[in-house]
Amino acid sequence: MRFIVIRHGQSTNNLLWEQTGSEAGRHPDTPLTDTGHLQARRLGETLASGVLPWSIDVLYCSLMKRAVQTAAPVAASLGLPLNGHLDMYEVGGPFDIDEASGVKVPFRGAPRSELLEVSDRLVLPDSVTEDGWYTHPVEEPEEATQRARALIASLRAAHSDDTTVAFVSHGYFSQFLFREMLGIVDMPGWVEIHNTSITMYEDTPLFTNTRAVRTDWMPHLTEDLVTT
Repeated sequence: MRFIVIRHGQSTNNLLWEQTGSEAGRHPDTPLTDTGHLQARRLGETLASGVLPWSIDVLYCSLMKRAVQTAAPVAASLGLPLNGHLDMYEVGGPFDIDEASGVKVPFRGAPRSELLEVSDRLVLPDSVTEDGWYTHPVEEPEEATQRARALIASLRAAHSDDTTVAFVSHGYFSQFLFREMLGIVDMPGWVEIHNTSITMYEDTPLFTNTRAVRTDWMPHLTEDLVTT
């Protein structure tokens, strides 16, 4: 099986952190900036041009709004359904921060109708309602390891070995996916993953697990559009 993991485009929270180094004023389910939308359009156009060594068979995305907005032009360019997935969210899940205490508070995420407005190709699980989709406490980082493992296992179970699965997820969660894909138990370092960058994995008989074919690849972006 082959996996193409894409980080979402620049979000308003990304830009806020870049400009201030602070989470003060962050959005619990941050949308894309104008730059993020441009990155997503360029991504869709480039993927449709045949830049990849494989043809994408199935496309998924996190249900956080920035991921859906990034995946929408990809689905349109490739002519694929866009499958919303409940377990591709960023580490922690969607959350707000109580101004008085500084405590993170779970946020339900965008309602079903709002998500469907982003793309007419979006297919949502039945559990996504007008009350949102996220029903868990704020996730601790150590819990993301198990979620990454379960996510990859579920995708492998759902698709045949010759399938290329692409999905739009998040920067921090990408670190856990990287470790899971390559069988790394303890990784103190960090793999740089820019907005809308592409990381590709392929199962191969030459290795006991999976190899990373490319990491943080951005053939669709000029230098002025590269953001973190």
